[in-house]
Amino acid sequence: MAQPAAGLGAPRESFEIAVPLAPAPTVVEGRRRLVHEVHLTNFTSDPLVVRRVRIADADTGATLAVFAGEALAQRLAAVPAVAGDATTVASGRRAIVFIELDLASGDPPRGLVHEITYATTDGATFVVVGPRVPIDPRPPVVLGPPLAGGPWVAVHNPSWARGHRRVVYTVDGGARIPGRFAVDFVRVDPRGRTTRGDPDRAADALGHGDAVLAVADAVVAATRDDMTESPVISRNPKHRFGDATGNYVALALPGGQVVFYEHLKPGSVKVRPGDHVRRGQVIGDLGFSGDTTGPHLHFHVASANAPLGAEGLPFAFDRFTLLGRYDDLGALGKQAWTPVAPGLDPARADEWPGSNVVLRFAD
Repeated sequence: MAQPAAGLGAPRESFEIAVPLAPAPTVVEGRRRLVHEVHLTNFTSDPLVVRRVRIADADTGATLAVFAGEALAQRLAAVPAVAGDATTVASGRRAIVFIELDLASGDPPRGLVHEITYATTDGATFVVVGPRVPIDPRPPVVLGPPLAGGPWVAVHNPSWARGHRRVVYTVDGGARIPGRFAVDFVRVDPRGRTTRGDPDRAADALGHGDAVLAVADAVVAATRDDMTESPVISRNPKHRFGDATGNYVALALPGGQVVFYEHLKPGSVKVRPGDHVRRGQVIGDLGFSGDTTGPHLHFHVASANAPLGAEGLPFAFDRFTLLGRYDDLGALGKQAWTPVAPGLDPARADEWPGSNVVLRFAD
């Protein structure tokens, strides 16, 4: 009869722990940040309750972050979604832990491990440690501005349940997050208004019709320019899955990444697949096509030429001026933003815009 190996306890079933995409550091307001997800799949016959997630340096064992209680609950999402407590993962179900980890100064770790503390139905608590996750050492691609001037609000927030950061698409046999680093650019005036007239009229929105710019010398990978847009914002219909992006342009960068510009104005796309474009070239106009709650430019960088079937990758803009931020996005369109914090240089270089910041690109 087989015996347990000496010094080892009896094996115990728990979560399968997987990190689908190795994180790569990006920079936000001077801080290096790792953005990734930990998938916890319960293959046991009973529910498991996630109590604590500890992230450690794989080489030194040093603790980098610990999430428990409400901080953990805010980062957990059940698959499929359930009402109430997502920390309880039923048999045959999955939970995703969404992680945004700001690193201390100094050399970043070369790898991570994720230690999961969980409880069983009888209240007993156990710990399982996932495999080493390498850190992608490559810096994010640095790009020019996708729009001119400003002010522009860089709308995104990792905690929104249906924000780009947390929406998983299962396309072509893989579950991916195209919008992991996506930004929706909304134009405002100095008083924080988003419209020059009727707030329900798409053409009156500030930014509607503004030129959209190539962020690098690139080759046009794909375009779409056959979708109409609703003249009335509140009457924009729900679109089928393949039409959600609206009119768009995809640019293939020399490094293999693909840049997506979505919701473009009908008839405005000025390039075709195979065209070579230069940084700063006008490729279309900001619009209101596809699934959107108002005119804006959706912008993200991905691993392949598939708007909803590729992994979202980190990127940075080579320069922009940080004007402030909206701590409460509900104030957008009603009042001006909170100015940039004292002591923070408004001139930013080689950074990804932070959550709901207000910025200006060069004219």
